[in-house]
Amino acid sequence: MIDQAGAYAACNDSTRIIIDEARRRGIDVVISDPELGELELRHEGVVRHAFQSLSDLTSAIAFRRCDDKLLTRRVLEAAGLPVAPGRLVGDDDEADLAFLAEHGSVVLKPCRGEGGAGITVGVTDAGGLRQAVASAREVCGQVLLEAVADGDDLRILVIGGEVVAASVRQPPVVTGDGERTVRALVEARNEERIAAGGFATRLDGITEATVRAGGHGLDDVLPAGEEVVVRRTANLHTGGTIHDRTDELHPALADLALRATAAIDLPVAGVDLMVRDPAAAGPAVVIEVNEQPGLANHEPQPTTQRYLDLLFPATA
Repeated sequence: MIDQAGAYAACNDSTRIIIDEARRRGIDVVISDPELGELELRHEGVVRHAFQSLSDLTSAIAFRRCDDKLLTRRVLEAAGLPVAPGRLVGDDDEADLAFLAEHGSVVLKPCRGEGGAGITVGVTDAGGLRQAVASAREVCGQVLLEAVADGDDLRILVIGGEVVAASVRQPPVVTGDGERTVRALVEARNEERIAAGGFATRLDGITEATVRAGGHGLDDVLPAGEEVVVRRTANLHTGGTIHDRTDELHPALADLALRATAAIDLPVAGVDLMVRDPAAAGPAVVIEVNEQPGLANHEPQPTTQRYLDLLFPATA
């Protein structure tokens, strides 16, 4: 039997908030694997198993639909939902280059993968395209090529068929002080985020290319007050930040998230949209649906409470 006190201390914030809320409700909690956030939850004969926000209420079919981004696209398109133009990268470079020429700026995504790994946003030339494909294939052999959709990256959290939270995610940015290099600024930012329980921005080829596109090198001293984007993806796992916009979310965007969640058939979903304005009806495209969204990222919204309501309605 795992020492539960020690296991709790080893859990991350996303797991602890579930444990804390469950215990407050009188739900028995057994931490099976603190590293993965695996929990066994029991209350009045009802038993649920969960990896943080992924529970045994999620079917294997729904999980498979989310696990493969190409399959996600097919399901969303079949449901008549808006997605960015896209295609699977093949062995025909000419077709990929023609797609790039048609759309001007593209994003490359490994079909399977998590945390933004291997994703390159804003590719505009043939050399960048080939480099981005190679980076994506380090994560997964199949790579999805999509047109870049303009706007903000909006994450809408759906639990039990209701929108619970909406937040805009922004890419990581550093601000110059006239003394430190971009690399040093990123490293300092990473230290601050890790200390606060967040995620660091990897100093890899994707980061280097993003900084270079902003007119700088990683080892350039950034002038005081000047900002540079260090990663085009807004994923929290690559150093992005998240800002609550729940109260101003337009009903049409909420409805789009609900339709995407229903198409995949998920009890809990993080639906990612690209939008011009969260308070406007559109335009919007669905760029991803996540079957295990973070619950701790949407303060002050009651995400954990609604999640436990779903798992144990009698405790609501």
